[in-house]
Amino acid sequence: MILRLENVVKKFGGLRAVDGVSLEVGKGEFLAVVGPNGSGKTTLLNIISGVYRPDEGRVYFEGRDVTDLPPYKRARLGMARAFQVPRPFPELSVLENVVVGAVFNGGLDLHKAREAAEEALSYVGLASKKDQLAGKLTFNELRLLELARALASNPKLLLLDEVMAGLTPTEIDRFVELLRRLSEERGISAISLVEHRMRAVVRLAHRVVVMHQGKIIAEGPPEKALNDPRVVEVYLGRPWR
Repeated sequence: MILRLENVVKKFGGLRAVDGVSLEVGKGEFLAVVGPNGSGKTTLLNIISGVYRPDEGRVYFEGRDVTDLPPYKRARLGMARAFQVPRPFPELSVLENVVVGAVFNGGLDLHKAREAAEEALSYVGLASKKDQLAGKLTFNELRLLELARALASNPKLLLLDEVMAGLTPTEIDRFVELLRRLSEERGISAISLVEHRMRAVVRLAHRVVVMHQGKIIAEGPPEKALNDPRVVEVYLGRPWR
């Protein structure tokens, strides 16, 4: 087991954005966290990565209690996050952007960081763009750059924040295949937030957790979880009881 959450709660004023969530992620497992906007899934990812400290509950990474550790320390232990909106350094090259991630998130020296960056860019298919300015990349290429930056820190757990949002069906297919290879070839675990890309979820995830109003309302293999009557009600806009 690489990650375990125990009864995690996060409150913002009177709102319980995450309300008593417990879950586990196995080594090499791809977990999709599904839910409409406002369901609590982004807050949950922020708790896992260390951006937010839970008001209640504990977070364990490889059996170690990391509840009180800041994001950079969790990154050094093997967590890496790819954000929904890529924010590269536009005046640096593609390679330099990935090197920066390897140094500051992975704790590598400059030589090893460059090696890791070259490997990550090759893995995601951006090796030919390594000397290009990041600001000149297409939207799809920026997504791949964001993933390469995460991979260069040699993570054990990838936290993916709606990384397929805005991609075309063909680009999604390529992204799904890339993420599948990471799981199968490298044994990297992943948690991916998903709002609409259900086709990709069914093809990629080993397990799905569905959130609504801060709680988990369904969990299991993709086909089972996504066809749960409560999930259908939530996505059709009807109140869940």
